[in-house]
Amino acid sequence: MASFKLEVMTPSKRFYSGEVEHIIVTTQDGKEGFMADHEWTCKLLDAGQLRIKEKDSPEGEWLVASAAGGFLDMKKDAVVYIDAIEWDRGHEKRKSRHISK
Repeated sequence: MASFKLEVMTPSKRFYSGEVEHIIVTTQDGKEGFMADHEWTCKLLDAGQLRIKEKDSPEGEWLVASAAGGFLDMKKDAVVYIDAIEWDRGHEKRKSRHISK
């Protein structure tokens, strides 16, 4: 499956950076998914889950984080700017390779 680069930024740090196949965010209109080659868009985000399907990850395996508001800028790649975010329970082991200090 095609992939794209995803950056998730907070006001103080880069929360996530990686090659992904699919993301699902909570917008002001509800949950919306984005995949490679999606047309350009900018979306306001509400509080809710951010789900990340990493490139070449096993079928059905997603990273999940709880996020406050922000916005998504989707072009060739995607950048998600989040006011506050934290990994949901059970994702601590995998997250450590993506956090930039």
